[in-house]
Amino acid sequence: MAEDEEKSLSEGSETVIRANKKSAKQLRVALKYVDGLPTAYTCNFRLANELSESMRAKIWELINGNMSELCANSSLGWNALDKQQELFDPLARYIILNPVGQSDQIAGYSVLRFEHEAEEDILYCYELQISPLHQRKGLGKFLMKLLEVIGRRTKMEKIMLTVLDNNSAANDFYATIGSLDECSPSFEDPENEGDTEKAGDEFVATFFDTVNTGNMIYGGRFSGTSYSAVATYVHN
Repeated sequence: MAEDEEKSLSEGSETVIRANKKSAKQLRVALKYVDGLPTAYTCNFRLANELSESMRAKIWELINGNMSELCANSSLGWNALDKQQELFDPLARYIILNPVGQSDQIAGYSVLRFEHEAEEDILYCYELQISPLHQRKGLGKFLMKLLEVIGRRTKMEKIMLTVLDNNSAANDFYATIGSLDECSPSFEDPENEGDTEKAGDEFVATFFDTVNTGNMIYGGRFSGTSYSAVATYVHN
């Protein structure tokens, strides 16, 4: 990403500028408003520049194991150097789940950044990775709940994340928490289906009502196209 483009994303609005100034300790306050973390795990917040070399190695090991083959077989491809630069960008914020008593091990993590794009303030979830040893324990749902709270508290308008169409487990997970969003090409063109040469990307959006808080409404399903978008709306 070009320097001027990255600056426009990170400094595109006063809301995003304020969010990017928050420390890991300030972001951690969101934990007070989220339950559901199994007692066998702890949750820690870090800015990218606060990660130790050993922690960076563990983070890379997990994403490389989970995603390299899937990405290589998708329209995104897999470039290890580019992914490392994105993953450890100075503006990246980490939510890291560790097994209790094993702070040197990672059960899962989310990487988020605050950005302004297309006239919207966005919490962009760059990664949500769970170790195969710790999947199906509610950790992914916990991280999503935490991202929702962080998004509201920082007055973002929505969460965005990208899901590979060939990642069936992730598709099943996100299909339970969202509905088709208008930023999907298939939303505008229902015939935009069947790209079987290489799997495409899914774009998932969770929208917030930053004035009135309410219950999360989950619904809808993926369209089954090469890529689509999912939205979770907040209603009174």
